[in-house]
Amino acid sequence: MNLETYSDILKSLVHQISICCVKNTPYYHLTTEIIQMIESYLDDSVFFYKNKDIVNYYASLAYAHGWICAGSYLGLYSIPFFPISWRNIEFPKEYDKTHLNEKTERYISMLSCAIPSVSNCLMIGSPLSKASDHCLYIAKLNLEKGEFLYKQDSNIPALGYLCYGYGWLDTAVRSGLLHVIQRPDLFTTEC
Repeated sequence: MNLETYSDILKSLVHQISICCVKNTPYYHLTTEIIQMIESYLDDSVFFYKNKDIVNYYASLAYAHGWICAGSYLGLYSIPFFPISWRNIEFPKEYDKTHLNEKTERYISMLSCAIPSVSNCLMIGSPLSKASDHCLYIAKLNLEKGEFLYKQDSNIPALGYLCYGYGWLDTAVRSGLLHVIQRPDLFTTEC
């Protein structure tokens, strides 16, 4: 799948979001914040695309995708199911391979530091505590996949996994499921 198709699919998913929360409730406000974050990252991707920055274009899309899936998992809204394999993403023939390598290394470092910088702040056994644990699991799993693929010199799928996992982690922090205990600079939310 080329990046333009991936972008079109994500934009279509956002337009199909059906909010599940009652208006004017805290969960409704959280949902609208998450949708605004998704839209911001998709807007960033357009900026990067126009400036021929393929690496950041892709990173913004995968990051937005993580937010989309995490919000759906939390039951804040429903979206059509859209599985993806970052191994199937196709970059154009001309792109900055050095930038891709640097960005992938940076995301491995950032996500490796971000994961131990949060803790589940909810009562053990509550459904939200389980959701917190799941979001953290998804971030860790995608870090592992990203690191493995990076070591195999497969930086395109590696960066996709890393950005997607980071999107899940940031969504959990924004949702109040995870508490930032150190390194607030690694998160896109006010701590």
